[in-house]
Amino acid sequence: MGWSIVISLFMPIVLCFTVILSVGIGVFTAYAAVFGILEVCGKASRPQPTEARRRLVLVPTQSQASGD
Repeated sequence: MGWSIVISLFMPIVLCFTVILSVGIGVFTAYAAVFGILEVCGKASRPQPTEARRRLVLVPTQSQASGD
């Protein structure tokens, strides 16, 4: 009789831990899968740099256009 009380109190704890662990593993796996797919597809769609582009900078005699 004593063991049935211990098991009935211990079983919900085990069940909650199992559910939380399963959901956590599922979320982590989905997260890793999505980022893995994005990494593979992202590299293929990026253009390969042929040469470095020059940066355009303002010289002291130029000013940025304002709204006036």
